[in-house]
Amino acid sequence: MKSEDVRDRLRQIADSMGGRAFGVCRIDELRESFHVEIRDASKKLNTALSVGVPVSPGVLDALIDRPNMIYKDHYQQINHTLNDIAFLISSQINSLGYNSIPIPASRLLKWKPMRAHLSHREIAHKAGLGWWGRNNLLITEKYGAQIRLVTVLTDMELEPDKPPGLDCDDCYACIDACPAGAISETREEFDLNACYKKVAEFARPEHIGTHICGLCLQPCSGKIQT
Repeated sequence: MKSEDVRDRLRQIADSMGGRAFGVCRIDELRESFHVEIRDASKKLNTALSVGVPVSPGVLDALIDRPNMIYKDHYQQINHTLNDIAFLISSQINSLGYNSIPIPASRLLKWKPMRAHLSHREIAHKAGLGWWGRNNLLITEKYGAQIRLVTVLTDMELEPDKPPGLDCDDCYACIDACPAGAISETREEFDLNACYKKVAEFARPEHIGTHICGLCLQPCSGKIQT
């Protein structure tokens, strides 16, 4: 099977389960940032597939000044969906005789400092899904920041995509939306400690019970097409 046909097949798997964004990149420049659990194994791999599932704008509209239970359940369901997509893509790759590692969505290994197996946002950016926003999230042209991500690593050779070369331009809506005051003019000025402090406050048992927010996603909807 030709590599472009394989790519189309993998994209179809993602799309059939709600994965509306799909891209490919090389991981050589990123490998050293991977967690030790996967760093050595990833040396045998060279490619990452990034998949994004959009967040429901209706669910985000239900947020007022903090995350709520409908957003929590939606957030968790998207993560389950992303993991299912990654599993099926990985299984398809393995059935073709290649190796792969599906990397779980939103699996934090440590909170202070924040540490995951890898940065799904960095992979997605390099794979052409979007750009880094002022809110320190991946911003897609179609869905804005209203998208969640998962990654599959593989040794299968696929044509890589390129970052879109776009930015937030003159949009500053997320700055006013952030309840922590963590967002500034540039991504480099993003205050991760202020963001963590606020989501930790939201995570208290009398509130939402998990480290999520979602408020900076509300105004960042991109150009959703029907």
